[in-house]
Amino acid sequence: MSKSIAVPEDLYNKAAELAARDHVSVDDFVSSLLASRLANRAYIETRAHLFSREEFERALNEIPDVEPEPHDRQ
Repeated sequence: MSKSIAVPEDLYNKAAELAARDHVSVDDFVSSLLASRLANRAYIETRAHLFSREEFERALNEIPDVEPEPHDRQ
């Protein structure tokens, strides 16, 4: 199945340049990026379900309230 989407010309040109460097078509390049982005999002959403606000607060409370070492200051 093939679908068309509109993208700004400068974005398409950048994708075309990178696709050429990778020796793949723009369609394959964009499909790969989209698949990667969707997989990353699914992974983050899965990890977010493991989040516990109580455990986070407990971990924060274990951090000592002291001034940073000189080498850690900006």
